[in-house]
Amino acid sequence: MNQKTFNKNISSTQATYAPEKAMLYNRGLSYRFEIMDDGNIYSISFNAGLTQEETKKILESIQNCLYEKITGYIQKYLEQSNIAYTGFVASRKPLSHSRAMKLTELFLHSENCISLDTHTSNADIYYAIIDHQQSDSKGNCEGCYIVAQKTPALSNCQHKYSIIGQTFSCNETNSDEYSYFAIRESKENELINNIALSSGEPVLPSFGCIDLPTLLLNIDNIQTAEQVIEIAVK
Repeated sequence: MNQKTFNKNISSTQATYAPEKAMLYNRGLSYRFEIMDDGNIYSISFNAGLTQEETKKILESIQNCLYEKITGYIQKYLEQSNIAYTGFVASRKPLSHSRAMKLTELFLHSENCISLDTHTSNADIYYAIIDHQQSDSKGNCEGCYIVAQKTPALSNCQHKYSIIGQTFSCNETNSDEYSYFAIRESKENELINNIALSSGEPVLPSFGCIDLPTLLLNIDNIQTAEQVIEIAVK
């Protein structure tokens, strides 16, 4: 699908930042971003001592660009802000439909942090956007939307996961649709709980412009499907 540019901030859902948590970001961490669309996976990784506010500004900087441009926007922000960083690596690789759906399954159905760590273990801070769908010659379509975040935690756990996502299947000729939607968050016992859960009629439309970058920016303060719709549906 073609990803459009967005310029939408929901002031009522902007995250707040605790000074004690910001200290965790200052000590120098490994960062990894993964952006997946209909045919590619764009990966960016680097090491830096960003504050939490600087990390937020990186997410803001990618709100208004195409997915394939995100690598340049992140590196541009680091350089223009005079932020010291090392080990910047960016890549683009083909993304198969089965790979996209398998990763979505991991994010939406893993029961604990250990399962997710199998994919994110090489990063202290991890962000993902999956915006993918595939249609066949009979008009059947299957796809997924995911925003995911892994950040340092103040509790006994090493980190915290926040996930919002939906899988969907539909038929373009008869309008049949089915989806599975969840808002998820890890707890101190490292189990991942569903804050909101829905199956059947899609929460997010299968076709149209879905503002996943802004959804990721606001993920810390989203608790309901209604908030997701307000922020993400154009």
